[in-house]
Amino acid sequence: MTESVRPEVLISRLTSDNQSWRADAEARLVSLGEESVAPLIGALRHANPSVRIHAVHALARLRSPKAMAPVIEALADAENRGAVAIAAEKALVDWGEPVKPALLQSAKAGSEAVRARALRALGKIGGEDLESPLRAMLADSLPSIRGQAAAALGTAIGERAVEIIAPLLEDSDKWVRYGVAEALVRIGSIRGRGVLEQARGDVEEQGTYIRFWAEDLLDEIDELERTGRAIR
Repeated sequence: MTESVRPEVLISRLTSDNQSWRADAEARLVSLGEESVAPLIGALRHANPSVRIHAVHALARLRSPKAMAPVIEALADAENRGAVAIAAEKALVDWGEPVKPALLQSAKAGSEAVRARALRALGKIGGEDLESPLRAMLADSLPSIRGQAAAALGTAIGERAVEIIAPLLEDSDKWVRYGVAEALVRIGSIRGRGVLEQARGDVEEQGTYIRFWAEDLLDEIDELERTGRAIR
């Protein structure tokens, strides 16, 4: 018989250096259900980022409406190279449909970093209902948001996004152009070839990953054409 342990005690065990102990504590917190929700929300402010990551995982598995906003707020956690924010983004994708309205609100009105992560999560959750709000963000004043909105549209609605996002290949910001070119390749479209060729020869990015990134995507375009799967 499993011993009964208070949520606060289990949360303290999330600080252990032993990964299996942390995983066990997280699983037991989830098994306690609603009793764990408030302590786990409090754990999102813990000084240890490992605790915050486990708290995000547990709250997403519990699916409590009370936890939705706090987990979305964790998208802003930039410590440890954004490990908590990355975990929160994945957790929200796994949570799925119920979080879409709150994610959309954050995509429209949060900080730049939160908006970008919220858009990525929305794209992965998907759904035709996202077309209109994501389309509106293609004209956002922030280049990062325009690019993420385009990528999210491609992920959310697939081939139908080609005609919607292709005009951003002419965006004034090169990172938007590059991101849209990649998003188009992911859909199966070859329309970004010219932009990717420009990226490959971008003199400002000599010695960075950009040339290799562009070459890989151009190889994917060649493969799409060779196999007759290219969307034009």
